[in-house]
Amino acid sequence: MRLKEEAEYICNKYNFIPKKEWGQNFLIDRNILKRIIQTLNLNKEDIVFEIGAGTGILTERLIHEGIRVTAIEIDKKLCKILREKFKNTPNLEIVEEDIEKFLREEKFSREKSLKVVGNLPYRTASSILLTLIEKEWAKFMVVMVQREIGERLLAKQGDKKRGAVTILANYYTKVSAVINVPPQAFFPSPRVSSTLLKIERREKNGVKDKNKFSLIVKASFSSRRKTLENSLSKALGIDKNFLKEKLSEIKINGKRRAETLDIEEFIKITNNLP
Repeated sequence: MRLKEEAEYICNKYNFIPKKEWGQNFLIDRNILKRIIQTLNLNKEDIVFEIGAGTGILTERLIHEGIRVTAIEIDKKLCKILREKFKNTPNLEIVEEDIEKFLREEKFSREKSLKVVGNLPYRTASSILLTLIEKEWAKFMVVMVQREIGERLLAKQGDKKRGAVTILANYYTKVSAVINVPPQAFFPSPRVSSTLLKIERREKNGVKDKNKFSLIVKASFSSRRKTLENSLSKALGIDKNFLKEKLSEIKINGKRRAETLDIEEFIKITNNLP
């Protein structure tokens, strides 16, 4: 059975209608599925965390690899379908929960290392990624995102697409594009194209205070049309003249805009501002 026919069959059998607000667009392209599995580079010791199991098309291929899989799915009806489809599957755990709530609760804080895979909901992909990249257990990720988000994550210094998510993602991890994916690779087809990303955790970083680093990066991009010193002063409530002096001491021109700074410069700001 073709994957589109399989997805349609499941939807018809269970009277299930995909919800746009939850980004329920199910992958139906076998070549892209194969590429995801190849990029994950699985071995028998791996534990995989799947975000948004949907109708279980990717889930099925993961469990056939003989690895442990935890699949999270917010939709109650889909969870019921998955439990019926994969009953008596000892290496699969299905969790019915919102991914952002799940991540806040630190459910995997005791695991040494997990590989993360999934088609991230377009509306919340940036928020999910910003949370995931700070999790020590998320060592390796293969995720599908809206192409616009992929471009933002990969934006080079000086590019206007560059933002807080660009800096934070590339500070904690190495981000690379695997393949661009057209709308017709999904059922139902979204209105936008997607990008499959490979995200690998970096072992060394450099900031003294990670929370402060995140705060400064977000503050720097909080008023995109303003200069760095104006954005930081307004967002952090720091005296502008004091800020100008501190930036000058570390040889950073406060008249620049945030997208022109590299990661090392954000590290210097973090480590030198009180």
